[in-house]
Amino acid sequence: MTSIAPAPHTLPALPSLLESDPHDDRARGQFILALKSWVTQDLTAAVRMDFAARLKPEIERTFGRELSATSAADRREAGQWLRREPIYRFWAKFTYEAQGMKWQFMDRLLHEHLSELQQAANELFDRPEVVGSLQLDAGMALPRNISQTEIHRQPRGFCFEYHPRDISAGALYNLGALFGPSVAAGRKALQRARTAGDVLCEEVCRRYPDMAPGSILEVGCGTGRNTPSYRFRYPEAEVVAVDCAAGLLRWAFGSAESQGARIDFRQMDICRLRFDDKSFDLVTSHIVGHETTATGLVAMIAEAWRVLKPGGVMFHMDVPTQPGVIDLCDQILNEFQVRHNGEPFWMGWADADVRRLMSDAGIPVAAQFVDYVAPPERGSPWFCYGARKPATL
Repeated sequence: MTSIAPAPHTLPALPSLLESDPHDDRARGQFILALKSWVTQDLTAAVRMDFAARLKPEIERTFGRELSATSAADRREAGQWLRREPIYRFWAKFTYEAQGMKWQFMDRLLHEHLSELQQAANELFDRPEVVGSLQLDAGMALPRNISQTEIHRQPRGFCFEYHPRDISAGALYNLGALFGPSVAAGRKALQRARTAGDVLCEEVCRRYPDMAPGSILEVGCGTGRNTPSYRFRYPEAEVVAVDCAAGLLRWAFGSAESQGARIDFRQMDICRLRFDDKSFDLVTSHIVGHETTATGLVAMIAEAWRVLKPGGVMFHMDVPTQPGVIDLCDQILNEFQVRHNGEPFWMGWADADVRRLMSDAGIPVAAQFVDYVAPPERGSPWFCYGARKPATL
């Protein structure tokens, strides 16, 4: 693997913003993270335990049968019972308030450091020796599922911007990740050592050892957290990453330039890619499906398959919320995400028949895979799906 020298200008490390802030701000951040960790781990565990030990047997006695973790009807019925319980209401209140406290704190922290972050980004944008590129489309019709939703309850959502170089949306997204569910569950945030992109590359190599992609496309790249993994794993490949949110793409471009990673970022709707048929050897995504409408998910899969070269691989990685993979109680808790945490498509994703969607997109059943990949540093697996395009297509 070829090593790439770091760029002379870098974006400030977001964790350092918390470390360098006054004592009161550091204490406030530590309190919010401790609160979210308590809710995510201890309080959630208490809800699960009460459901399994008391409420589920009571429901089953009432109906005279066992509840199924794969039945949408049982999920609705059990959900009506659980949502009346004091422990659920206690959990829901603290879950909602902790998320609101996080974003209020992150939003203020962003504005206190925005000039510093923006200046660093501008220096990266203006360097004569930039290695990658950023192409934005001011006239693009933004998909409503992203532009009209405050996903994760991020203030103003992903698509806001105040000026033509604004990185606010991307910086706020990554600041929020410092207090996200994986961090609250005990994992470290924003580690360069190993990302979900690294895991995906490792899986592609394991499943398709003959793969040597010369062109790679990541759809829905967001702030580019995972994108440099492709450059480091395949240093000779052309790497292109697309997203609809300009503010996220500006941060992604600046972050990649900071790492000396040559990546071409482009603003596009992942359901309407402006690439020719059979353009890429590898097409990937990370946690995109669960932010997408039912029709958008079909279109995203179809577009990824359309731009894939014969012999190429389509590999998508997402959250493992499928019924039967998680139990009935967690499915009901996930419905809270739809109603109250800026995840309107969460349950639609969980219930999606991904194999059928791939078949509807014209992907041969024999070429498809649906699997769960559990890297050792995660407490839960990734849900992975995709296919290798036959050489004759």
